[in-house]
Amino acid sequence: MAPQPSKIWADYPIKDIHKSKEFYTKLGFTVNESVHDGDSFLSLNIGDSGFILNLFQTSRFEKAVKTKVADQGNEVNFSISAESKEEVLEWEKALDSIGADIISRPEQMKEGWWVMRFADPDGHRWVVLNM
Repeated sequence: MAPQPSKIWADYPIKDIHKSKEFYTKLGFTVNESVHDGDSFLSLNIGDSGFILNLFQTSRFEKAVKTKVADQGNEVNFSISAESKEEVLEWEKALDSIGADIISRPEQMKEGWWVMRFADPDGHRWVVLNM
């Protein structure tokens, strides 16, 4: 049997640590101060599920993963769960209040399912989803 992970994290390359930190902390993500590393690395907790988002200055990211950052489209889409249509609408208000790039406003996907999409300052895409 394969080992079971206790946490999962994702790594994003970013251009401006300070801009990204401001964006994500305004959305309620919390900084992992014990591993924060100045102007080239920032680690964030997302909710209470054990999911961690690490943000690397692009040059540090490329060194760590030993490849160049792709400069087209988006390769991954993270989804944030919402408990109701109203919570999706709350996300929309919060994102509007910080000037986020709203890709698609809340819409009903099918009966009882609501979705909206946004991007962070570096264009990384996110989905807020109620199913």
